[in-house]
Amino acid sequence: MISRSSLLVASATFALAGCVDRGHWKAAPKLEPNSLASEHTLQGEKVDSAAWPTDQWWRGYGDPQLDALVDEALLGSPSLEIAQARLHAAQAQAEAAGAARAPTVAANGQVTRQRYPEHGLYPPPYAGAWSTDARVALDFSWDFDFWGRNRALLAQARSGVAAAEADRQAARLALTVAVVRAYVKLDLNYALLDVTNDNLKQQNAILELTRQRVTAGLENTARVKQSEGTLALTRAGVIFVRTTIDLTRNQLADLVGAGPDRGQSIARPNLNAPAEISLPSTLPSELLSRRPDVAAARAQVEAAGHGISAAQAQFYPNVNLVAFAGFQTISLAQLFDASDRVVGFGPAVHLPVFNRRQLKGNLYARQAALDTSVGQYNQTLLDAVREVADVVTNWRALERETAEQVAALDAAQSSYDLTTQRYQAGLDNYLSVLSAQNEVLLAQTLRAQLQARRLGYSVDLTRALGGGFGAPPPAG
Repeated sequence: MISRSSLLVASATFALAGCVDRGHWKAAPKLEPNSLASEHTLQGEKVDSAAWPTDQWWRGYGDPQLDALVDEALLGSPSLEIAQARLHAAQAQAEAAGAARAPTVAANGQVTRQRYPEHGLYPPPYAGAWSTDARVALDFSWDFDFWGRNRALLAQARSGVAAAEADRQAARLALTVAVVRAYVKLDLNYALLDVTNDNLKQQNAILELTRQRVTAGLENTARVKQSEGTLALTRAGVIFVRTTIDLTRNQLADLVGAGPDRGQSIARPNLNAPAEISLPSTLPSELLSRRPDVAAARAQVEAAGHGISAAQAQFYPNVNLVAFAGFQTISLAQLFDASDRVVGFGPAVHLPVFNRRQLKGNLYARQAALDTSVGQYNQTLLDAVREVADVVTNWRALERETAEQVAALDAAQSSYDLTTQRYQAGLDNYLSVLSAQNEVLLAQTLRAQLQARRLGYSVDLTRALGGGFGAPPPAG
């Protein structure tokens, strides 16, 4: 026969079952990669299903020194240590959330020395005397989790672990990209140093030639002073580029987690720039599983969704089973006598009645957190697709600029050679030589910059495609 108390609990449960107030809230829609049209933007580019970056994508540049720097950075970076600590914290939270779903058993012991009152509950010989109370028992508790609150909290914690792992991979990608970009910058400055050194040699040769022409009465001394001034400016340019090289070495040393002395041992880079780019045939559908920042944002959305489920479950009654078994006595010497054993069990019911506003506020906060997470995920996905399109646009422009630069350098070099010959023969003036030389320097500088941009865009594409996140492990 059903007891009156059981009927009361059941009635309260059904009465509260429909009382979750969501405030007419409707979840924000999530974008899916396939909904972001990019076929026309990416049309015409080489497509390869295996074009996703590998986990060690930087080795494709063929520079052992770069490989060593990246490996060193991955071992000693404080940013990766922070990301790893956050992952451990998320794993610990998931462990704690999982424990809430299992029964808990605790061994508890208590000993109390006290004096009993003469007219209290205990008769002589305890009344008016000192005694030692003792209790040793196993206390048992189990939350039945009828409404799935603990399940939702565990799912939320597991999504948090997935997000923390993706964040750790995103930090790893950011670090490797930073090292490679700094290395490309170092390579560019060495190329610019070549240009300025060549310019320095040419200025020395022009100064010597000008002095010879002054001695022969073919030029005035003002041209000598002008040439000497140009030579001084060129030497200043060499100093500036050398300083930039030293600063870039310091930056690399910092990125690998070492002191500036580490940068002094970094030699000139020897990078192989890619001749072309290739896009995966599964863009943009696989960006969700290939970009660590997109995966982390998606995991945060899932965690926020589970948080709403947990908040909704708090509106319903919570039922626990509690029990205990052990010994209890007011005489320590008789603590473990069979006659002093204690055993008990029973349900504990929590009915949320007078804290509905608090529960509603908590639910609204969880709903707002989900909307925030969805917005962040949508923006991250949009940025990911845009970054791929930006690389394609920049690469196409780079190819056209490179063709024009090659033609410009050939023309400038021919003009400079002819002008120098005419100046040596007394058929042209010094200003013509300077003008022709400036055109050569500009073309050579542009060549170095275009080479650096080619390397930089390839790094940008690797980052845009996730830098090997989600890629299968290498065979063997």
